[in-house]
Amino acid sequence: MLIHPSTEMLTAIFTGVLACTGVAALLYAHLQLKEAHEQAQVQHLMSFTQQYEQEPMVAQRKLYAQKRLSGDEEPAEEVKLLDFFEMVGLLVKRDYLKDTDVWEVFAQDILPLHGDSREWIEQERKSDPATYSNFVLLVARLEDIEQEHHGTLANPSREDIKDFWKSITGEDGLAKPTVRRKRLSKKPKGHRT
Repeated sequence: MLIHPSTEMLTAIFTGVLACTGVAALLYAHLQLKEAHEQAQVQHLMSFTQQYEQEPMVAQRKLYAQKRLSGDEEPAEEVKLLDFFEMVGLLVKRDYLKDTDVWEVFAQDILPLHGDSREWIEQERKSDPATYSNFVLLVARLEDIEQEHHGTLANPSREDIKDFWKSITGEDGLAKPTVRRKRLSKKPKGHRT
């Protein structure tokens, strides 16, 4: 005996199939958009990394480091470096860059730069609180990430900053700057010699 489905039953089945197809399409579109967004974040990061590692930024960093090591308190190159990282901070705030990716790539440069220019930025922000606001927010986030990863770059000492600038100028004897992490002053507990 064959049962012939009613019109209402067929309508319900087709409506259910259509609803499931719609939900599946929306989930697929969401995943595609998420993947495209992540790819765009990587492209933005690569673009900023390339810009930072090429002229004129390389020369500006080196000149700034030389001037700071020679005692110049307000090198003009400082503003260019801060402006660069202000833009990076803006893109992190707007979710065009991931803060963890910026930490991976730029923290070893941003945190010493902030440590060196912190007082000047604080003075500027007294008269104009918007001055380097994205940079300041970025630094706070990078310090949090650094602490989460038990890193040693947050709150660099004057000696750490001086060593950083020496690495930029090549005065530390290295051919080119490397990833800079502070050395631990004590051996970790449980470390065998």
